[in-house]
Amino acid sequence: MTRAIIFDMDGTLFQTNKILESALDDTFDHLRSMNKWSGLTPIDKYREIMGVPLPEVWETLLPNHSQIERERTDAYFLERLLDNISNGKGALYPNVREVFNYLKDNGYSIYIASNGLTKYLQAIVGYYQLNNWVTETFSIQQIESLHKTQLVKMIVQKYGITYGAVVGD
Repeated sequence: MTRAIIFDMDGTLFQTNKILESALDDTFDHLRSMNKWSGLTPIDKYREIMGVPLPEVWETLLPNHSQIERERTDAYFLERLLDNISNGKGALYPNVREVFNYLKDNGYSIYIASNGLTKYLQAIVGYYQLNNWVTETFSIQQIESLHKTQLVKMIVQKYGITYGAVVGD
């Protein structure tokens, strides 16, 4: 029997709020400096949609911008997130490592399935050395549908998981 726990990253393992708002502020400051945004950073609107795939985030936050501008904004935002992670501004939730140790010691494989982009997930996994416990980290970028249920299904099939749970959204 293959036993596993599949975790979500943002809001489950990683305290995304510690880096997200500053990265979003930096991104909208950047847009304002190029006269491509006026007004406040739409943090409240972002909170309402947090967890959706990034293309949907930018369609919602920048409805009057072109697809190219949204993609550039997304790239800038990702760089701000990566900078925050590498500068130690984020944090795992308390006891993540202890829970991972317990699960590994009790024969569970650990996976991450996230709406986050691959580079973002790699930055977190690398900075916090989660590969000491995590078998593999999966990004929504790896599946065409951009639906996390399909991502989880892919993990279950790839590893032949017969017993387990999903923790997070």
